[in-house]
Amino acid sequence: VKPMGFEKVIDIGCGCGIMPLILATRYPGLKITGIEIQKELALLARKNAVANKLENQIHIIHENVQNLKVSDIEGKADIIISNPPYKKKGSGRLNPNFQKALARHEITLDIDLLFNCSNRLLKKHGSLSVIFPAQRFSDLTRAMEQHEFTPDFIRFVHIKKNEAAKWVVLSAAKNLDKPCTTGPPFYVYG
Repeated sequence: VKPMGFEKVIDIGCGCGIMPLILATRYPGLKITGIEIQKELALLARKNAVANKLENQIHIIHENVQNLKVSDIEGKADIIISNPPYKKKGSGRLNPNFQKALARHEITLDIDLLFNCSNRLLKKHGSLSVIFPAQRFSDLTRAMEQHEFTPDFIRFVHIKKNEAAKWVVLSAAKNLDKPCTTGPPFYVYG
């Protein structure tokens, strides 16, 4: 979803705040709230907003999104973005660095909880945009259906031509019945 430039945006799991910085620079009218569970990353995101003179546009909250109230973000959002943890609980080797493990594994946030919290924090026809492993696309579709989101854009990202997609970029609208557009495959060569 491309913002018009005046909406309220939440970045769930904002990390060091790179997406809020990019969005605030491109769309000076946006009000952006970054939610980060890791204290060190939340502090770094705040420092980055100040260093880039965007502290009036970007607000960082150190909190678990489950505990976040609509009043904490001064009303419901128009858009939520997230690059959520993508490794299922109990799958793969857990990184011994807890911060990295928290960012990559569904320890405190899984895709179902992301949609649940987004449903609570978004306006009626608000939009959730995520990037997620393509192999877990069925998990995304189940969560969308369960929480009454309708996909309005899907694009599969391929690392190499003629290989399976590695990632999927998905935008889904809350409580909206409209057709989905699928973008052409996107190739990233490296």
